[in-house]
Amino acid sequence: MAARAFSTVQLVNGSTGDPVLYLDYPGSDNALLFDGGDNGSLTMAQLGDLEAAFITHHHVDHFIGLDRIIRANMDRDKVLHLFGPVNTIRKVYDRITAYEYPFFPFQKIVVKITELLPGKMRTATLECTKRFPEPEVVETDWVGPVCYENADLRVEAVHAEHTVPCLSFALAEKSGYHPDPTKLAAGMLKSGAWVQEALKLLRGGAGRQTRLQINGGSFDLGTLATNYFTESPGARVAYITDTFFSEAVRPDLVKLAKGAWRLYCDSFYASAQAKQAAQYKHMIAPQAGELAKAAKVEQLVLIHFATRYAGKYQTLIDEAAAVFPRVTAEV
Repeated sequence: MAARAFSTVQLVNGSTGDPVLYLDYPGSDNALLFDGGDNGSLTMAQLGDLEAAFITHHHVDHFIGLDRIIRANMDRDKVLHLFGPVNTIRKVYDRITAYEYPFFPFQKIVVKITELLPGKMRTATLECTKRFPEPEVVETDWVGPVCYENADLRVEAVHAEHTVPCLSFALAEKSGYHPDPTKLAAGMLKSGAWVQEALKLLRGGAGRQTRLQINGGSFDLGTLATNYFTESPGARVAYITDTFFSEAVRPDLVKLAKGAWRLYCDSFYASAQAKQAAQYKHMIAPQAGELAKAAKVEQLVLIHFATRYAGKYQTLIDEAAAVFPRVTAEV
């Protein structure tokens, strides 16, 4: 089991509400959000920590939280990356420009929007300092699956099969040194800018006797590496929701989830509602188990239960567990 670098992994509304997954890393503004549904239980500080958000599709339960995301970051001097399927640029632009802004000098947020289509991506930039003019859209080839990458991780995307254009995502941490959230929580030093400074030195091959000044004290890199970091191949988290488990998308979904530490997977219906699942393009619980088994994931977390199962969620869990026993849900 690969060590995980993220200090927070939160299924914001559990398995019964809008599917929203929040992951955060210690030491800098680099949180990631998967889906833009109701995020009212996240603080503005948590949303203001975002580096990127990945929208699966534009149904209201996956998109209604965009306003809070933008509001939490409006006063920041940063680039916020947003990813989604076709028409994301226009929909985000229309939402942002639906409001009036005072345009204070400190409002320097830049929203970089990328929409992913088969074989290509379209990118546009919305700049607050320019008062959000109509964006210029640049189209480039995209062979996938990687849609976003930084020094610590990459995010992969594939197309799902839903009633509207829809994406599924996976986060894959890169191998090497990572902050260890367990060690950081137990250690004398608390998370801060020093985490990223030390991480940069470790990955750059700096000597273990290199000294860092932290909160008025001097610490050698070797001690910091031992006490606060872990060297590992990194973890993988897959997020798959609102898709029919058809032969057309099954291979891509299995590959996306392959070897994941945790798979968050659509389980909207029980097997008795297979006809509705086919009509509305959702998965049934046993199919979530099939996907987890085929992808050889460590743990399956069922998400997006239909409201018709209120008080009867165990049916969905039991059906998935009959196929893949390492299953759980947050109800």
